[in-house]
Order: sequence, then C-alpha cells, then structure tokens
Amino acid sequence: MSKIERNKTVPSGRRRPATIIDEATGEEVRVSSIIFGIVMLVAILVATAAWMGGSMSQIGTRFGGFMDDTSRLVGIDVKDVSVLGLEDNPALADEVRAAAMIEPGENMFRADPHLIQRRVESTSKVLNVRVHRLWPGQIVILADAADPVALWHDGRQWQVVDGLGRLLPGARAEDHPGLLRLAGLGAPEAAPQLAAALAAAPDINGRVAVATRIGTRRWDMRFINGVTVRLPEDPSLEPAIERLAKLQVRTALTQRPLEMIDLRSRGRVYLRPVPAPVAGPAPEAGREDTETI
Repeated sequence: MSKIERNKTVPSGRRRPATIIDEATGEEVRVSSIIFGIVMLVAILVATAAWMGGSMSQIGTRFGGFMDDTSRLVGIDVKDVSVLGLEDNPALADEVRAAAMIEPGENMFRADPHLIQRRVESTSKVLNVRVHRLWPGQIVILADAADPVALWHDGRQWQVVDGLGRLLPGARAEDHPGLLRLAGLGAPEAAPQLAAALAAAPDINGRVAVATRIGTRRWDMRFINGVTVRLPEDPSLEPAIERLAKLQVRTALTQRPLEMIDLRSRGRVYLRPVPAPVAGPAPEAGREDTETI
C-alpha cells in the first residue's frame, strides 16, 4: 500500500484576470490594460502641464497652434478674408474684417461662419451679414452698409439718420431731399422701423410731410394736405400702416377733408373732419366731432 504523503499542499486553481470582449472583433481585452492606459494618459498630461509651467490651459493653446501649423502644411489654412458689399467704404470694410477675428494662416476648420457672423453683427455697423467658408482657404463676408433712411430735426438743423438709427455726421441733409422727415425725442433710434413700414406702403409713403415721435413709444404723421395720422405704439405699427394703406387704395382716405385719422384703437379708425367755416356757436369744451369707419 502506498504511503500517504503528509503536509503536501495541493495546488489551487489560478484566477483568470478580468477581461472585456470587444463585440466588433471578438477579442478579449484585459481590464487591467485599459486602466493602465488611462493612468498613463493622465500621467502624460500632468507631466506635459508641469513641463509647460503647471497650466493645463496651455495645452489647449499649444495644441491649437499645432493644428494651425498642420493645416498650413496640408493646404487647408485661411489664405484670404474678403469683405464684399462695402467697396465704397474701405474704413468700414476694415472694421468688419477686424471684427471677424480671423487671420490668414489659421485653421479653416476653426473659421466657424456662424461665429464670424455674430461677431460682425455685434458691431451694429452693417446690415444683412452673411459669411461663407469656401474651401480650401477663403472666407467671404458679405454685408450692406446702413443707408440713409430719414432726416431728423434736432431743434436747430436737419441731420441724416441711417438704417441702424444712427446719425451720420458727415452726411448733408441737402443731398437727401426725398428722405422721410422726423421730429421729436428718440426719433432717430425708432426711424428704421417706421421707414421700413412706410417703404412697404408706397401709396402712403410719398404723402407724409413729417413724422413726430410721441413719448418715445409711438408716432404721429402729418401728411402734405394737413391731415394728422395718429399711429399706435411700436409693436402695432406695421399692421396699422398696412390698414391705412388699404383704406387709401379703397377710399383715398388721406385726401379727404380730414383733420385727424386715429389708428390707435385696434379694429376701428376714428376720423375727425375739418371744421366747416360757418358762423355759429363754438363747440362745447371737451367735445370732438368724430366719426368711425
């Protein structure tokens, strides 16, 4: 009978390391390898930051510079930034180009057209801004200068107002005799909305003698035949002028013998006729002879 060997250890089964199966390739990947890779990546980033002086933000700056250098090598860097539509105003074109904050040599992928458009629009100096990125290396910015839209009387003289509601100190009023004439505090800032609304109503536009700003909230327009049109507050301006234009086409309203046309009430138009020149007792105080249509 064979002897039983005492104090002999029986080898235990080895534990297999944890693994992850790659569904695409079917290969097993050890979890420890993944963790090791992550630790090494973090270590490299920390070491790089320390080498740069301890600032992680410098990594992004250096990487951006590296990408710009790479884009130049492969020919996809910005080679030209063109501004179209402002050929008559070179100084303004230079301002737009500077506001775009894109210089030749930068990475074309970093030249975001939407971001450039917002930058240019934030200057509030041009209208209808469009930006196109043309591969492999051109950025085209299209913009329109704000043209004169009105003349505003400041109490001493007429001044030219542009499509952004700004005064143009270098422009002469006598060079723009056909522009809409304005008066009142705050009129220049509100001029673009009124000018645009009247431009869409040619049957009305040419008959306005002067528009006066009332309380920085609305307008009164005096027509060349003397009738005054009271407009509602700015949010209702366009519908009111459109309604007046339709009445003008149907009834020639502004050419009738009227003293006032009141459009401030939604859905109603109040008319005050010119007083008849007849002898008789004066009307009672506070009464106004009006009719509605």
